[in-house]
Amino acid sequence: SLQPWLAWRSALATAMYSQAMVYASPAITAGYGSGSSAQMLPYVAQAAYPPSQQLGRSAWLAESRPQPMLDADPRDGPASVAAGIKQEVVEIRAKYPAPDTAQYIHRGAARRREQRMTEFHPREEADVCGWVMATPDPNGSYGGSHPDNGESSDRMNLPFNDFRLVYQCISGTALMHWASEEDFKHGIFGARRAPRCLAWWDLRKAYDVVVELGEPGFDVAAAKITVLMFGGMMHFSIEGEADIPVWYNAVRSVIHDSAWHHATCRDTPIHRRKRWDIVRAVVPALLDGQQLGARDLVTLFKCYDIDMDCRMRLGEILVLIVEMYAVILTAGNSAEGRNGIDVAINSAKTHFVPEELFERALRFRRRCDSSNDGNVQKEEFVEFGQLALAEALDLLDRK
Repeated sequence: SLQPWLAWRSALATAMYSQAMVYASPAITAGYGSGSSAQMLPYVAQAAYPPSQQLGRSAWLAESRPQPMLDADPRDGPASVAAGIKQEVVEIRAKYPAPDTAQYIHRGAARRREQRMTEFHPREEADVCGWVMATPDPNGSYGGSHPDNGESSDRMNLPFNDFRLVYQCISGTALMHWASEEDFKHGIFGARRAPRCLAWWDLRKAYDVVVELGEPGFDVAAAKITVLMFGGMMHFSIEGEADIPVWYNAVRSVIHDSAWHHATCRDTPIHRRKRWDIVRAVVPALLDGQQLGARDLVTLFKCYDIDMDCRMRLGEILVLIVEMYAVILTAGNSAEGRNGIDVAINSAKTHFVPEELFERALRFRRRCDSSNDGNVQKEEFVEFGQLALAEALDLLDRK
C-alpha cells in the first residue's frame, strides 16, 4: 500500500517548510524591520527551497554565511602569494606604432609626428631638481599632520610626511615628484623595476607661472609657486629664498621654449609671406595712432592663428610681436628692412632679449585674455588687441 509512504513524505515536507520559515525570519527582520506579508513572500519562497536540501541544516547555514567569513575559512588553505601585491610599472612602451614598421603602407604622418616629438628640447637651465613642499598651504602642518595627508593617503595611496616634502625635478618638459632623492637617482632613467615618480605634469600645457612671497616671520615657506595650465593649476612651495629664482626661471623657460616651438614648427614660408602683406597694411595705422577696424583685427587674428584652432596661444603671440616689429623696421627705412623678410625678422629678434620678448607676450596675453583660460579668442582680440599691440611694441607714447 502507498498510504504509509505518502504520509511519511507529507510529514517530511511539512517539517522542512516549517524549518525553513524559522531560518528565514531573522533575514526578514534584519532586512525590513516589520515583517509584512508582501515583503516576506520572496524570502519565504527562497528559504523554503534551500540550495542543498540533502546537506542538512549545518551545511545550509555554512553556505549562507557572508563571503568574507567564507574566505577566511581555514579549510580553504593558506592565502595566495598574489594577495596584496602592489602594482608596479614593468615597462613603458610607445603609444603610437613605430613609423618604420613594414606593415604600414603610408608612414609619413607617423614619421612627422615622431620628429615633432623628439626634435624639441628645452634649454639646459631648466634641468633642475630639489626638495619642495607639495602643497599650496605650507602652514597647514602647524600642530601636527597636514590636513591634506589623509585624503592623499586614502584616495591615492601617497604617504606624505607632515610637511609634504617631495623631491621635485624638471626632466625635458615634465615636472616630476619623487618620494625621495634615492628614488629619483635610481628611477629617472627608467630602468626596469626601478622606482617611479609619484606624479608628473606636462609643462607644454602651461601658459604662465606666478610667485607669491611668504611673510618671513609667519609662513613656513619662503614662497608659493603656481603654474597655470590649460587643465588647471599646479602648486608647490619653496622653503629657501635662494631656490625661488631657480624654480621660477626653470619653469618659465620651459613654457617659453615649448610655446615658441609649438608655433614655429607649424609655420611655413608661404604663410609667412601672406602674413607679411597683412602686417604691412596694419602697421602704418598703428604708427599714426589710428583706430583699427574690427575686420582688420579679425584678419590679423586669422593670420596668426597658425595652428588654425580658432584661438591664439602664447607662441603665436610671440610670432606676432616679432613680425610686427620687423615691419616697423622696414617702415623706418633701416638697413635691415631693405634686405627682405627673413633679414628683417632676424633683426627684430636681436632687438629683444629673449626674456624681454617673452614678458611682452605674457603681458599681451593677460591684457587680452579676459576669461583667463590661457587662450586669446577672436572676440577678445577684437576688443583688446590694438591696445595690447601698442603696449607690446612701445607705441603708447607716440602721437
